[in-house]
Amino acid sequence: MTQNRLNVSAWAGKAKWPLFLAANLALLMVVGISTVRETYRGWTVDAEIKALEQKAQQLEGRHSQLSELAAKLQSDQYVEKQARAKLGLQKPGEHVVILEGFSATSASMNLAVADVKPEELDLRSNPQRWLDFFTH
Repeated sequence: MTQNRLNVSAWAGKAKWPLFLAANLALLMVVGISTVRETYRGWTVDAEIKALEQKAQQLEGRHSQLSELAAKLQSDQYVEKQARAKLGLQKPGEHVVILEGFSATSASMNLAVADVKPEELDLRSNPQRWLDFFTH
């Protein structure tokens, strides 16, 4: 019976090492997986922080643009310009002349055409001009 006991205790001693190794490997795997998971979570949080910082900078830029626009819209010059253009208001002593059917673009085109002398105008037809262009 003592020999049996020795065999059982020797077998039990040998059986402990693989069990101890398996338990350590399982613990190492759990720690490794949780470390990888937390590292990934940290990276995603950093990326989200960077995205939110960029969005905050964009919103600050937009805020400054809107502040400048609000200041411009509230300026006396802008209010006066809009009062003159939309409401037809005028300062004391001013005389307003409104020309109907007249626009700034047509005035500049008429001035440009009026500056050309009649001798300088090319009265040839378009096909004749193209023919002269390619032959000369």
